[in-house]
Amino acid sequence: HIAVQSSIMVLYRILLLVSLLVFSASAEEEEFGPFTKDFVKFMYRNPERNEYAISAFEAYGPNGTFGGKAKNEKMELTHQPVLFIHGNSDSALNYSVNATGWTESVKYFTGQGYKGFEMYGLTYGSRHIENSMNNYIKCRNIVGIRRFIEAVLSYTQADKIDIIAHSMGVSLARKAIQGGLVRMTEEACDLGDSIAHKVDAFVAIAGANYGMCLCTMDEIKNMPACSQEGYTPGTCGTSGTFESCGSEDSECEKDDYASILQQINKGDKEASFIASLWSDDDKVLGMKNLVWGRKTSVVANSDYTHAYDDYDHFEMKTKTYKDQFNLVTAHSRHSTRSKRHY
Repeated sequence: HIAVQSSIMVLYRILLLVSLLVFSASAEEEEFGPFTKDFVKFMYRNPERNEYAISAFEAYGPNGTFGGKAKNEKMELTHQPVLFIHGNSDSALNYSVNATGWTESVKYFTGQGYKGFEMYGLTYGSRHIENSMNNYIKCRNIVGIRRFIEAVLSYTQADKIDIIAHSMGVSLARKAIQGGLVRMTEEACDLGDSIAHKVDAFVAIAGANYGMCLCTMDEIKNMPACSQEGYTPGTCGTSGTFESCGSEDSECEKDDYASILQQINKGDKEASFIASLWSDDDKVLGMKNLVWGRKTSVVANSDYTHAYDDYDHFEMKTKTYKDQFNLVTAHSRHSTRSKRHY
């Protein structure tokens, strides 16, 4: 009996330690969110215009939004504010194994001296990966992110901001910055003038600017995510097979990829400095990142491009935080220039 009781006590202590570690990890991940009361109060001065960000704050809980000035804290910027825009079925901060958000980036930026009122993010759409193929680019998300950018600029009174986006977030951020009229199959929205002059660095991570070859597969090609408002790569005047789409020998004879992507790609440059990052081992976007002979993650007019090895689609966001930091502060992955301060 003594041996059994001793074993039970050891097991109890292990479980207690594990629960404490889990609690500590959860608390650490949630300390960055949600929006501060001061930022929410600011947005409620114009609740109709800020409805998108306010709705995210109310709907997604402590890991659904982040950013703003804490109580009794002075808004003294030492860095340009950074907006983080996540991709399809993700979250602003860590929500689940498949929706890890920007927690790793925010942790690192905080460790490098960024304050809470210098980093912002919100959640849009479902955070469940099983819904990802039902998601597509919508006016509500483009307009909402545009107004979120404008709210951060007004709140912080910064002359310029930096934007880091991942996957679908790249498409949404690009159009939100570009402005102008967006025409969809069943809707249209006018975003107003370009705000590119307000964006210093735009870091585009694992975007699908020319679609993705996965959308040629029979099982998913008719899903919303592969539509004209999604990421269909088209057929480029060929038979349009998965193998030919991702082949290094393929060339596009006729652009017929997603209409929304074509509209975005015809837009003006989105920032003073643009960096396009991808992995050649990304199975979502395809090995070597090729779509009909083009690197799908390269944003037109990029000032810097870089391909990683061994990272999957989601690790491109969670494991490149040091490069994200260097690219927005020094416009270089290796921080060879002196860091910019506001």
